This record gives sequence, structure tokens and C-alpha cells, in this order.
Amino acid sequence: MKTVEKANEFIQAEKVTVNSTFMPQLHFVPEIGWINDPNGFVYFRGEYHLFYQYNPYDSVWGSLHWGHAKSKDLVNWEHLPVALAPDKDYDKDGCFSGSAIVKDDTLWLMYTGHIVNEDGSVRQVQNMAYSTDGIHFEKVEQNPVATEALLPDEVIANDFRDPKIFEKDGHYYSVVATKHKDGVGCIVLLGSDNLIDWQFESIFLKGEAHQGHVWECPDYFVVDGKEYLIVSPMRYQKEGNDFVNINSNIFVSGHVDWDKKVFVADSFKEIDHGHDFYAAQTTEGPAGERVMIAWMHTWGRPLVTNDLGHKWFGQMTLPRILKQGENGLVQTLPDSIFPRLTNLTLGQEIQTAGQIQLKLSTSETYQLGNDDDYLLFGYDKESQEVFVDRSHLSINQIGEETWTTVRRAVTVEAADLFVVLDRNCLEIFVNKGQESLTSTYYIDGPCLLQVR
Repeated sequence: MKTVEKANEFIQAEKVTVNSTFMPQLHFVPEIGWINDPNGFVYFRGEYHLFYQYNPYDSVWGSLHWGHAKSKDLVNWEHLPVALAPDKDYDKDGCFSGSAIVKDDTLWLMYTGHIVNEDGSVRQVQNMAYSTDGIHFEKVEQNPVATEALLPDEVIANDFRDPKIFEKDGHYYSVVATKHKDGVGCIVLLGSDNLIDWQFESIFLKGEAHQGHVWECPDYFVVDGKEYLIVSPMRYQKEGNDFVNINSNIFVSGHVDWDKKVFVADSFKEIDHGHDFYAAQTTEGPAGERVMIAWMHTWGRPLVTNDLGHKWFGQMTLPRILKQGENGLVQTLPDSIFPRLTNLTLGQEIQTAGQIQLKLSTSETYQLGNDDDYLLFGYDKESQEVFVDRSHLSINQIGEETWTTVRRAVTVEAADLFVVLDRNCLEIFVNKGQESLTSTYYIDGPCLLQVR
């Protein structure tokens, strides 16, 4: 049986064997093993707590626990003991994604228990755990607190996961991912007065045929009085430069009809147009600001550091502050991050040049045709595209898409770019956060930046 104690003992004993060649310096990474979705992102007793899908024993998906870290400033993260392990019959095959909320100075987690039956069928149920010290967690004896028995016949019960909990008017709600029998993603709303007794409230939002067959990792929140959902669709139909990754991450703008308890959607917008951005989750900071963080990867792509035997894989984006802009949400970095950034700001350059391309490689000088391992990114003024091009990298990351994804771009008239560079990744913010592109790369050796 997997336990929290065994996981923590393994981490302490084995983390010294990790190869850190490609580990980023600014972005959160595991001490050892695999991470994916951010979970339970919450502000508790003066610190941000970040939980995450975690396999300490291998650098591939599987045996999912909840890893745990905390930070006072969203920059410096302290690794904490593993919070949850798959040690009960209701989560025996994985403690899947979920969220956190603070109630009466106690930190509560709501997560999906993944169960694979003897015949191979899958069952997914929702569970609760709590902590009075923010480090050690106890699963409640009433688990599972929400099962497929609550759901209407129109949804498929074995895709019932990723609860995101929130409070409204003294009542607790959770948006949970499901799959509709029409073959489209949908989000259901659960409700509770006490975090233990849950009931079905509504089909909160149902997708359309072109919007993917499963919507993972939902998140409902309000920014400056406007309501949003985040969903992570699988196989949203690509259109031009949008939704090119086979698994996308989307801001849904709209409003909730609280009489009917349904989300009325106005628009769907891809959050990030890079190669590596999925399963974003938000929390409310101490001043009421909305902070978002995401997994800097996506499904169906090579696991480079695992394949190289480095004993780790996966990282998080930098945390981003969501604000209301002229055309919807904009994404900006917290002030606390700027003193540590290696960045590049382009303003006048892209306004006067027809095309600006920047190149990362190991070469001190660049001669066309002689360097076979580099990353290109920049802005093409004629096509009005900000882009990241991985086609010239020696370590490629071609995935399961039947179309090319080596170049990702966003169509936007760019006035400025702010580019954050780390050891194995970059994040580009366009027009002060109007658009963003997040991508990883693996170049062996110190990376040098040149303008073409």
C-alpha cells in the first residue's frame, strides 16, 4: 500500500540521485518524480499553498499522490511533506485533481478518488480531507462524499473528476468535470452547507460538438465583478492559430443565472498560445487579487527528462495575476517576481521592424545553416503573429497531433513583448498580458540569446 510516510521517506532518500541539467530556476519543479496538474492552490495563514498531482516513485504519470509546497511571495517555494497518498479503497488507484478552501481556520481539500475495478472499468468519486496545521491531512470518515449516484443519467459517471470548490453567500459549491452522453464535455455543479454532505445542483455548462469530448480541471471565479470559467478541453477543434494543441486551456466568459444555477457563456478564448500550458487553477490572494498557475506541459508529448533518465518531469508556469482589460482578462506577473527575472522587453523594436526573430542556442555566434539546435521566437509584423518555433531543436517534442505543432503563434497586433527566460522554458507576454505564449525547450549547454 502507498502511504504518505513511505512517499516522504523515498523522496528524502532518492532526491540526491536526480539529474538537474534541465531544471528551471524560477519555475516550480518536483524534488524527484513526476508532476502534472496544480491542485488546491490556496492562500492560508499568510502563505500560498500549492498542491499538485505527484508520482514520487517515477518520472511518468501514475500512482498519483498530492505533492505540497508553500510560498510567501509566489517566488520562493518550500517543499513540504506529501499531503495525500492513495491509501483508501475510495482512492486506491490515485488521488486525482481537486482544490482547497479555508473554513474556520482549517484547510480543506476536495479531490477525486480514482478506482479501477477488477473488470477494468473506472469509477471516480469525490473526497474530502482537512488539516489544522496546513501540513498534515486527515481524510474524513464520510468519504466518498459525492459519487455517481448524485449525477443525472445524461452524464457519463466514469469521467467525474477535478472538483473546484468555492463559497457563495454562505453556501459551498464545487464545479466538477464530467462527460455528457452526447459526446461533449460538461461541468456539473455540486452544493453543500458543511463541506461533508453534497448534493447535485445542476448541469452548470454543457459544451458543443466542436469544443472537445471531455472538459477537465474546471474553475469558477470572479474578476472585477465579471464571472469566468476555466476548462481544459481534450480535442477542441483547432481554428487557425487557436486550439492547435490537441488539449487546450480556455477562459469562458459569461455569467451565472443563480436561479437556475447555470453558467451562460458569452465567449471561449484560449488562455495561452504556446506549446505547454494546461490545467490552470486560480486562487484569491490576500488583497482580493486572482492568481493563476498552470502545468507547463500538455498530454501526448514526449517526456524529455524522463526519457533521458533524469528522474524528474514536469513544472509549473510562473504565477500570473488576472485583471480585467479592455477585451477580457489580461495576465501579468506578481511584482515579487521581477527582481529575479531574466527577461527581455521589446517595444520600439517590434513597432519599427517588419519582422523580429530572437534565437536561443549554445553558439556564441550564429551563422545561417551552421547551427542545428536552436529555438526561434518573435513577432512578424506583416502577418501580425507572435510565435514560438521549435522546428530547429535537436530534441523535438512532436506529440500525438496529426498536424504539426512545432510552431505555435497568436494573431495579435503587438505593441510590446515581455519575455521571461529560464533554463528550459520561456513565457511571452504580449501587450502587457493581452496574450501569452508558454513553451519548453531542451538545449544542451548554456543558452545564448541573439537577435536576427
